[in-house]
Order: sequence, then C-alpha cells, then structure tokens
Amino acid sequence: MNNSERFWRSGLIKPTLFSLFFIISLILFTLPASKVPRVYWINIPHFDKIIHAGIFAVLCTTAYLWLSHYFSTAEKKIAFLIVLLMTGYGIGIEFIQAALIEGRSFEILDIVADFTGCVIFLLARPLVKRIGS
Repeated sequence: MNNSERFWRSGLIKPTLFSLFFIISLILFTLPASKVPRVYWINIPHFDKIIHAGIFAVLCTTAYLWLSHYFSTAEKKIAFLIVLLMTGYGIGIEFIQAALIEGRSFEILDIVADFTGCVIFLLARPLVKRIGS
C-alpha cells in the first residue's frame, strides 16, 4: 500500500473534502445574483439545475465517505441521514437567498434539483462504497 492509499484509508482527507465542498457550495449559493459565475458558451436550458444536482451529489458523496468511515456498521442509515440533512440544507439555502441575498429568490425547482442530486448519490452508493473502502 503506497502513501496516498494509506492516507485515504486513514480517513483524514475525507472530512477535509466534505468541508471544502460544503464551504464552496455555501459561497456559491450565497453570492448576489450579479456575482454568480456564468458559463456563456453552454446554452443548455436550466443548466443551473444540473449544477445544483451535481453539487448535492458531491456533497452527499463526500459526507458519506467521511461518516461511513467512522460508522461502518450503520452506513445505510448514515446515507439516508445525509440525504435528509443535505435536503434540509438545500431548502435552508433557498430561504436565505429569498430573505438575504440581493437578486436571488426562492426557487422550488432548485430544491427539486438538490434532492435529485441526493437521489443520484443514493443510486451510486454501491459504487461509492467500493471506492471509499
């Protein structure tokens, strides 16, 4: 086993990955509308919803890799708890955007996209479980 494998299996990088993605998502979701990065060369309808789903799939995956490392006997319960918490995070962000962020509003489709990302994680969990061990 090389050093990177040993480092991964030690579990030290996993909470760092989750924290990094969580902080980046929080920054992106709380930017004023005028400051949100735009990708002008991608002309896909509702592309922001794809981004939401991707962010939440990554958040759930990194949280799962971290927590299932420490609670391996309850990894299925951990997965569903993560989905519940991340869905709550997505709903909370929408309320924060509506109340506090200039140019942003509450969008139910963002919540649907966030939850879709969580479901993608659940469907991919067997693969994630193999990678994470």
